[in-house]
Amino acid sequence: MKTKTTGLSASYHINQRVILEAKRLLYHADESVKEIAIALGFDDVAYFSRLFKKHVGTTAINFRKTSQD
Repeated sequence: MKTKTTGLSASYHINQRVILEAKRLLYHADESVKEIAIALGFDDVAYFSRLFKKHVGTTAINFRKTSQD
């Protein structure tokens, strides 16, 4: 269900916040992608990876590599 204020669903906003936090952790933390996924509440690391790639357009590993160059 879309909200009247933004026209976007609550799950969209939640996913955006989770992806933002994942990006922050990938950039600043030394933990593995698996550890970050678990820290963000994902039991299935593969699902986290698919969600990240869907929203960002690249894998979490590639995001980390390119953001630290």
